[in-house]
Amino acid sequence: MDKQVKQSEQGAKSAWPDVMSWVGRATALIGLFATLAGGVTWFVAHHRQQKELRAKMELAQTQASHGEYQASVQTYADILKANSLYVPALDGQLNTTVQWVEDFHGAPRDDQGSASAPALDQIMAVLDAAMTRVHGTEAADIQAHIGWAHWLNQHIAQREFGPAAEKNLRAALLLDPSNVYAHAMLGNWMLQNGRDLTEAVRHFDVAVSTGKVRPFVRIFQLGGLQYLDKPGARAAQIKAANDMRKAGEPIDESYKSRILSFCFDPIVTDHRELVESLSAVSQDETLKTYLWLSENQDSGQDEGAKAANRDFIEANLLEIAGKRQESLAKYRLLQHELANQGGRLKTSIDESIARLSHI
Repeated sequence: MDKQVKQSEQGAKSAWPDVMSWVGRATALIGLFATLAGGVTWFVAHHRQQKELRAKMELAQTQASHGEYQASVQTYADILKANSLYVPALDGQLNTTVQWVEDFHGAPRDDQGSASAPALDQIMAVLDAAMTRVHGTEAADIQAHIGWAHWLNQHIAQREFGPAAEKNLRAALLLDPSNVYAHAMLGNWMLQNGRDLTEAVRHFDVAVSTGKVRPFVRIFQLGGLQYLDKPGARAAQIKAANDMRKAGEPIDESYKSRILSFCFDPIVTDHRELVESLSAVSQDETLKTYLWLSENQDSGQDEGAKAANRDFIEANLLEIAGKRQESLAKYRLLQHELANQGGRLKTSIDESIARLSHI
């Protein structure tokens, strides 16, 4: 009996390691399965998060492309709440804000003040934050846009009265002396604030010479010069338009119409102003630019009136070139053609003939 008990105990002892080994293997398998299950859960969650992130990024980009800048900036902000250091969202938000500043359209004022104020606050916050992580030319770009945002805050929101705009624009030029945004924005700012025209034109010349963001530069240049009734402003417009024609740059039809009426129209432009316009570039280029600006213009005039205006411009060009007899002959032909008409053009022709007849 004792022998049987001992044999049983020895059997149990010899089986115990096998049992423990099996338990260990089972435990390991359970742990492995749990790890795999956790990994699958993480993978599924990560995949879902990445899908949602891509969808939000695409939404923000689509909003920006449609000009919905404020909505786009907010979508990027929502992304950054989950990961404040996500670089693609930071860059996307900054780029959208820069576009927003360049294409900013102010909302009307209400009883509580400017409805543009919250938008400008949002713009300022993004641009100020960006200055902590950008360097060199990019920092100058952002500094210039901060300056323009200050000008918008003053000019549109009317809640800022100080030198912040000019200070930031000039600070951008200290960071990058050839910065295209700083030169174009400062030039436009100077024209809007009645500053020196020569310096403003110099800023635009530098901006154009960089070859960068040319459509942006032209909008700020022509926008600042339009209807600026100041000696030299008409010549600056003609030079800009002539350069654009020669370079094949596109120009909005509205700008064509404004330049024509302000610089060439004999009804609203007196002789001194017309001479400035016609003397800005060579006579040959002036005529080509005048004809280029006149293309596709619906001025409400019939073809006879358009031809008379063109002939009057050509007669003035001959006079400026010192070709007195040719100019006088052209004026007299126009006078004969318009003998039965009145109006400012007829008066200008009569004045021109009188002026040349006494030389």
